[in-house]
Amino acid sequence: MRKPPHVRQPAAAPVRTPRGGRQRDPAADRAILDSTLSLLGEGCSFGDLSMDLVAQRAGVARATIYRRWRNKEELVLAALGTLDLPVPQLDGLTLRDKLVTLVDQLRHRGQDTQLHRLIGSLLGEAVRRPHLVERFEDTVVAARREALVEALREGIDSGELRAGLDLDDAVEILTGPMAARLILRQRPVESAAFAESIVDTFLNGTRANRAGPGPGTAPEHLPPP
Repeated sequence: MRKPPHVRQPAAAPVRTPRGGRQRDPAADRAILDSTLSLLGEGCSFGDLSMDLVAQRAGVARATIYRRWRNKEELVLAALGTLDLPVPQLDGLTLRDKLVTLVDQLRHRGQDTQLHRLIGSLLGEAVRRPHLVERFEDTVVAARREALVEALREGIDSGELRAGLDLDDAVEILTGPMAARLILRQRPVESAAFAESIVDTFLNGTRANRAGPGPGTAPEHLPPP
């Protein structure tokens, strides 16, 4: 479900704290999340995944999982969230360089083959559980989406991008080609050149002044793989 451009996406939901005041064991957290990712990565569907399977794989009691996450949906979203990269530092960059940095980070994130399989599994649930995909967007990818929206807003405010630009459409235009290349076509992207091409094509069609300055230089400090 598309979000109105003017509404900020919620930040990722915090990990639930255990009930009853018990001190939480970070090793158990890690074992539970890793086991969830392993099961999904091995082909276990969301429907077949159970707290019992995760508990058995992680070597913990079922109650240990429920003290942290209320249900399977929360657990899966928390596990997927551990695979995401933090939003890169964008201060001082031009509009083009901000967009290239954010789009190119999808390359680093998307070249994780485990994440490929997990997102593919999640997309397979989209028809039966659309709310799960929506919650994935609202938690795991919300911060990155908001960073793109904020950069585009700044571009409109500065007069670089045309007024009235649909920010939801713009985000999908910027992120769609990289996602299609990596996840749907399973083709590797070796450098930032593809991200630069995506952004330059986008800017050529959305600049407030179509005769304005051409592409700038590529960012020097792209996030590491």
